Amino acid sequence: MGKGDSGHTSALYVWNGLCVFWGTSFHTHPHRHNTLQLVFDLDKEFLLKDEQNDWKAYSAAIIKASHLHQLDSNNSIQLFLYLEQEGSYAKLLREKYFSENDMLGMAPLHIGKLGTGFFKKLLVRNQCDHMFQGCMILLRDILELAEPLPMDARVEKAMHFIKQHPFKRLRVKEVAHVVNLSESRIRYLFKKQLGQSIQSFMLWMRVIASLNDVLKGKQLTKTAYDYGFSDASHMTKSFVDVIGVPPSKIKAYEKEVKIVSCQETNFFSLRTDIISDWNQKEIIQHIKI
Repeated sequence: MGKGDSGHTSALYVWNGLCVFWGTSFHTHPHRHNTLQLVFDLDKEFLLKDEQNDWKAYSAAIIKASHLHQLDSNNSIQLFLYLEQEGSYAKLLREKYFSENDMLGMAPLHIGKLGTGFFKKLLVRNQCDHMFQGCMILLRDILELAEPLPMDARVEKAMHFIKQHPFKRLRVKEVAHVVNLSESRIRYLFKKQLGQSIQSFMLWMRVIASLNDVLKGKQLTKTAYDYGFSDASHMTKSFVDVIGVPPSKIKAYEKEVKIVSCQETNFFSLRTDIISDWNQKEIIQHIKI
């Protein structure tokens, strides 16, 4: 078992309001995320502890946003789901599970219904759409929902319009006009349905669209111009704000974490605060994805 925040990571998938990560051989420092977290073991059990409880084995667990905890993979493989805490699914999960404890186990049968092989195949094949669908099936099963949560048709239309124009610096006024809404109304609906502002959605779509060109080694100045950034400095700031990594370091970052760019859907920001130990609780590192 390794020490500290070490591990062998295969891939990182991120969509609007949902991040999926898998790994093995982890033994973390005490840390917290700004998202609600679900952990599922693909082979046996992992170990968790927090301030109230010593190490305990789980097949599946749920952890409230900003709750300090440690994880030991127990030489097994885990699938991690991070949910934007203001999103619809996260709100339903909070209502169902967090009446008293901020970290607790869940019945392992949820992931068993899909079979661990289902996710293992997707992790190898890097199929964004199938992975997203599998996670939605899993969440609906946990929440006992027969169908996906409904999305406002006007928000869907606005999202589609934004995705179709990654090379343009859109204004909220333009998007509102396309869906026949006022600026204030489209801002309200985006925040309510997605847990984020429409401006951040538009910025993230441009960053993610340009990410593929950065990964291919395209010149940063040319990429910035092609995707509507004022210059390379503006694009660099946007990359740091959105995924926590400047474009100049993306290639090096990819050597440690395989980045799967799910371009048809949207990235959201996952922040992790790592503390020194349970006694001093000094933050020694911020990780933002």
